[in-house]
Amino acid sequence: MHKKMRDSKFKDDRHCSRAMLRLLSVLLFLSLLANGVLTYMFFVDFQPVISKNNRQPNYCSDLKEKWFKSKGRFYVFSTDTMDWNSSRERCQALGGDLVIVNDKEEEVFLAKHVGDINDFYWIGLTDSQTEGVWLWVDNTPLNNNHSWEYPPDDWKVENPIGEDCVILKKKTKWGDVSCLRREKRICEIPCSNPQ
Repeated sequence: MHKKMRDSKFKDDRHCSRAMLRLLSVLLFLSLLANGVLTYMFFVDFQPVISKNNRQPNYCSDLKEKWFKSKGRFYVFSTDTMDWNSSRERCQALGGDLVIVNDKEEEVFLAKHVGDINDFYWIGLTDSQTEGVWLWVDNTPLNNNHSWEYPPDDWKVENPIGEDCVILKKKTKWGDVSCLRREKRICEIPCSNPQ
């Protein structure tokens, strides 16, 4: 009788050990799977995506725009064209506004990322409120001398309303043009600090 109980207890212990081994194997597999998924998510979400020309990082590869991060903000260069007001609304929908050029260093940075010599990009400067009084989208006045390729002249041939909005070209050239033209845009979006 003792021998039967001992054999039965031995079988129960072996059965319990096998169940525990299976449970530990499943937990180890799930742990490795979760670790692999987290590693994949880290590299997909946090590494800049290099575009086809292998030099311009695009931080949102599923968007057509090109995103560049610099000095606490993102600069978003569109590939589609819109008029100045629609461009501004698009930038605001992204959480920013048309770019405000604060200094020569920023202007050179932006001009460097402008594509072709024939590409024009809206910036956040206009004299639509009062002709000749240039204001940024945050209502601060223009206080620097810039290189105007198309100097402010309110030319009315293209549009009887005149030219009240500013474009940026390659080589830091600016142009005073009709706000109704369809051009690309540069949005400026502040980076949010994680709390």
